[in-house]
Amino acid sequence: MARSKSVVQKRNNQAASFVSRSGLIELAQQYHLTPSRQQGQHFMIDRQVIDDMIRAAKIASEDTVLEIGPGFGTLTVALAEHARSVWSVELDTRFAPALDKLVTVYPSLHCVYGDIFRVWPEVSAQLTDRQYKLVSNLPYNITSLVLRRFLEEVPRPSSATLLIQREVAERVVAPPGQMSILSVAVQFYARPKIIRAVDPSSFWPAPEVHSAILQLDGIGTDPGGHQAGIGQITPQQFFRVVKVAFAARRKQLHNTLAAGLQLEDGEAQTVLSEANIDPTVRAQDLTMDDWVSLVRRVYM
Repeated sequence: MARSKSVVQKRNNQAASFVSRSGLIELAQQYHLTPSRQQGQHFMIDRQVIDDMIRAAKIASEDTVLEIGPGFGTLTVALAEHARSVWSVELDTRFAPALDKLVTVYPSLHCVYGDIFRVWPEVSAQLTDRQYKLVSNLPYNITSLVLRRFLEEVPRPSSATLLIQREVAERVVAPPGQMSILSVAVQFYARPKIIRAVDPSSFWPAPEVHSAILQLDGIGTDPGGHQAGIGQITPQQFFRVVKVAFAARRKQLHNTLAAGLQLEDGEAQTVLSEANIDPTVRAQDLTMDDWVSLVRRVYM
């Protein structure tokens, strides 16, 4: 019993030392490590934000979690306290001594060092499609790539809870009139929503931009019915049309489609009319259902 209490106390002390500016500065000094702004290293020091991420992800004791970019392990500790298994992938090996200490405290924690996209074969072998959750304070410079890879490729997470730049989160959830390739891509595969905004003061060192917790649910289940809507048309074909349409954002849609798909202008206008889309609108104005209708008409 005494040993069990000792382990619990050790875990509590470990968690308490991380989630504070002074605690992280002390760790950085201990390991002679300066956070790299170039690599987007901004560490969470706001316990409420961490709790909100755990709550949004609905982490349960039977869950497996993938974390990208744990750094010193601020979020990692909370994940390890709630989940059955946590796989944390860290590019910067300077954090290895700190993370390896966490592994001795949390047997459920597994740390892999390297670029997530290079070590993916090793990590993915430990994961089952739609049987794990992605929860990360993502480096800003890999956000778009992570979104694309983890929505499209197996094994996919069942959900993703990501702390990212607020501007990017707002682009992901954008409504018709403000759509972009990014918003179409994410909304094609998942149901996104912003949980809350996060102030720069919640990080050490503080970034120059505001952040937000982005929640993606329904991954792999076609929550909007868009994948079913395109039938035998492949996602690659779908996004070929989307990219063509967004190639010249200021032009009317019939012009961009005619140029990008090598159609006569009259043909492009006919395709749009048959899809019940005004030929004079621009790509950012289309709804997800409009995109499905348009792509179906293009490939008829």
